[in-house]
Amino acid sequence: MIELIIGREGGVDNPRLAITQGDQTVFYGAPGSVPKTVSRKHCKVTVDDNGFISFEDITENNFTFINGLDCKIKGNVGIHDVIELGSSRYRLDLDSILKSLSSKQAFSVKHLEAVYSKYQKDKLDMQVRQGKLNAISALPGILSMTSIGIAVFLPSARIVMIAFAAVFALVFAFIRYKNASKTPLKSRSIEESFRENYVCPNPACNRFLGATPYKELLKNRSCPYCKAQYFE
Repeated sequence: MIELIIGREGGVDNPRLAITQGDQTVFYGAPGSVPKTVSRKHCKVTVDDNGFISFEDITENNFTFINGLDCKIKGNVGIHDVIELGSSRYRLDLDSILKSLSSKQAFSVKHLEAVYSKYQKDKLDMQVRQGKLNAISALPGILSMTSIGIAVFLPSARIVMIAFAAVFALVFAFIRYKNASKTPLKSRSIEESFRENYVCPNPACNRFLGATPYKELLKNRSCPYCKAQYFE
């Protein structure tokens, strides 16, 4: 979870925006870019582990406008919502602030190794299963041809062989039918689970990392979106 105190730089005539996280404060913008209607400690921004953003005014005398509405406490704020501070409506670029802070943070991606490995294994298992079914699908034809051959030499066995081939064909057709409905659902479940779990560990980002292999993530050492640093 990330907690930020946002306000106006204090002790100067031309203040910038001040962002405090823990015991560290960084400043944004040009000198004098932040009006004095923005308090030194104006509002608190919280980004939880699921990436949900909430705002809370530090005091009742502060004003934080979200999409034009004055909100003393506001949850589930979107990264691209219009956020303004103070009566003079200072526009806050939350997206740039979070990305800038994220680029200075480091996150472990060790847990993503298991996510990626499971995804690859599940896909391979499906391919192997499908290959086996395709191989078995040739058996009814082989049995039919065998039945015809045996019937030539053993006419008395003709009915038994034909019946056996027909039963086998029906059983296999039933298996293929069930698999035809299960395979797309299984494939979708695998993809959805992968997209949900193979994401940037930075809660301010939390974006799907695509098909980038785990080893490639370690090699790049940063998120392609928020630029947060990665380590194992």
